[in-house]
Amino acid sequence: MYKPKYTITPEALSAIVEITEIKTIIERSRVLPLNELQLKREALIRMVHTSTSIEGNQLAEHQVDRVLSGMSVAADDKSILEVKNYQNAVKEVEKLAKEKKELTPELILNLHAISMKGLLPEEKLGKFRPGEIYVVDDNGNGTEQLRYQGPQADEVKRLIKEMVDWYKKASDKNEDLQPILKAGILHLQFVSIHPFSDGNGRMARLLTQFSLYRDEWDFRKIIVLEEFYNKNREDYYNAENMVQGDHYHEGQDLTPWMEYFIAGFLVEARKVRKIIDSLGFNKSATGAQTVLDPDEVKIIDLLVSSNTIKSDDVIKLLGIAKRTAQLKLKGLVDKKLIKLEGRGPASYYTSAE
Repeated sequence: MYKPKYTITPEALSAIVEITEIKTIIERSRVLPLNELQLKREALIRMVHTSTSIEGNQLAEHQVDRVLSGMSVAADDKSILEVKNYQNAVKEVEKLAKEKKELTPELILNLHAISMKGLLPEEKLGKFRPGEIYVVDDNGNGTEQLRYQGPQADEVKRLIKEMVDWYKKASDKNEDLQPILKAGILHLQFVSIHPFSDGNGRMARLLTQFSLYRDEWDFRKIIVLEEFYNKNREDYYNAENMVQGDHYHEGQDLTPWMEYFIAGFLVEARKVRKIIDSLGFNKSATGAQTVLDPDEVKIIDLLVSSNTIKSDDVIKLLGIAKRTAQLKLKGLVDKKLIKLEGRGPASYYTSAE
């Protein structure tokens, strides 16, 4: 059976404690149904955009929004299909997690078929790879450099079964491994096995999401871990490779990856808490609650991600006239959620915290 080896450093433990505290705050916050629905939708858009972007998809976030809304965009069919497939795969993950389905090789194969439908030949869809797998870097001068070589193809089924058996044991009430640790280990082991001809990265992220959702660590489905990976993709790949080396081997120390994974989780958890606090959802039950319309939620979400925004950012975000953007920003200032800094063309908005 697969037996991960790692050490929880004091820094990682401190981060897990803070993440747990944030999770409790978010679960107890009084998010109104309309706002929660909008926050979840915004998270889904960012999740689909960032996870497909990591794999090279060129669609901008507003184009992903249009695709998920069933609208047309000026883009190639493959990019659009990748986005639609990932949306369907996320929906399937939510369904499987809600039903508390066990992680099995069959579940993994089915999820791969959904996420890669129309992107791979039928004989490779939802099937483990029949041959060798190599991850290479483009040097930019017509040459490539080997980054990682996966295990032999005839070892894939065994390794996946051992991973699944480990996961089942780690989920047992007697073992009950901390959900963040379990999800992080699952992520790295899956991508290290690299069981498919293509789609391994997005599958690793989908399975991470499945694990967290299944353990009810979904942060009301408004956390997007992929944003941390996408912010600096090289750091993401390097964190994996620091443990993997240039070829698959067992018994490696996962500590460097776990430190990266937990640190990234904390970054995104803090973002979610800031959203909740900024919207006034972390007030006592007797306090007044701020109610925002969907456009206002989008503006707050952008501010949380960017720290500062200008009226031009809102114009681009919502596709509205300058005067309308200014009125929306003034409304948020009046609600004491944001504040205006500077004057004239150099003015910008920040959180009112």
